[in-house]
Amino acid sequence: MAEKKDKVLFILSALGISAFFLFPLVEAKPNRIVTGEKLFALEYLGAFGALIIVGWAILLALSLYGTKRRIELASIVGIITAMGLLFLLPIGAGNILEIGANPRISFSSSFYMQVLLLYIIISTYMPRAAWSRKLKAALGIGAFLALGVSMSMGYFESLSIIKEYGVRQRQFYNNLYIHGVLTFGSVLAGCIIAIPLGYLAYLRKRLEGRIMVPLSIIETIPSLSLFGILLVPLSGLGQLPFFRSIGVSGIGWAPAFVALTLYTLLPIGRNTLTGFHSIDRNVVQAAKGMGMSRRQILKKIEIPLAFPVIFTGVRIAFIQTIGGAVLAGLVGGGGMGSFVFLGLAEASPDLILLGVIPIVFFTVVLDYSLKAFEKYVRRIVYD
Repeated sequence: MAEKKDKVLFILSALGISAFFLFPLVEAKPNRIVTGEKLFALEYLGAFGALIIVGWAILLALSLYGTKRRIELASIVGIITAMGLLFLLPIGAGNILEIGANPRISFSSSFYMQVLLLYIIISTYMPRAAWSRKLKAALGIGAFLALGVSMSMGYFESLSIIKEYGVRQRQFYNNLYIHGVLTFGSVLAGCIIAIPLGYLAYLRKRLEGRIMVPLSIIETIPSLSLFGILLVPLSGLGQLPFFRSIGVSGIGWAPAFVALTLYTLLPIGRNTLTGFHSIDRNVVQAAKGMGMSRRQILKKIEIPLAFPVIFTGVRIAFIQTIGGAVLAGLVGGGGMGSFVFLGLAEASPDLILLGVIPIVFFTVVLDYSLKAFEKYVRRIVYD
């Protein structure tokens, strides 16, 4: 017996088909400067465009006439359609010789919309699929390996974003390294500061407002305003020999690092306070009755029980900081934001994407990894 209609999958599939036909898929340009020509999917891909429509049509059919394996089939078709959409783009470049001998292909609105819709489908249905974790991991790794091998073989050279990467390859990896250092460094510094503050607020109830209110106020300060506030004190510190030797000044890595660290304090501090408050008081009283000292209770009971909640705050801080580190490019701090703001200044969407795509990729991977670790810790602590 067929299952009920899947309204979510129906809406997503219908939107995907609409995006395919109603909006341009790519913008083809003879070079980086000249304005390009918007091309629709069938106009650009020709007969190959039918393959994408077949994928959307199958997803639409699954939403209406689904079987017991609808979730698994939707996941597989979603992955195949997404990979097909990406891998067909270089093939279509050979059909537009009138643009130039070596055209630059940029993504347009239809591509972004279809990728977003397919991502929603895959992320919604794949976790629910009745597959082992190893199989799900193998599918994800296989897709990324296929993409990586194709890129290394030069398959995507006609895409404008790959041309931008080729020109700025050394700068790309340097900024990626800086972005990673700023992210991990600021979260680590935030942990060192916020976890003791959260624990202090837990121990001294009267200090909770005095600690958490300032952290909340810091979180509400706009990034650009905070950079302006930090300009004067960091410039003053930069006059001292030690701070000058490590590059502290009103611009550069220092204001970016300080600002990012300040923004991590609230999620980590608040979750630390919540984590310790969530501990069952009966457990603590039982430990006291067994003769355990305050330090032993903290080490063997309170920290292990509060850790999963504290780690949730650290995960939130990580995800928040990866995106926030883009603003380091505004103050000369480097990172992937340098490409974003340079692309905005030069009206180059491909240069913006060169900075944005790695951030999105590592945000998704890091969030997935930290969630998996968080579930593992919770299972150990509470089971």
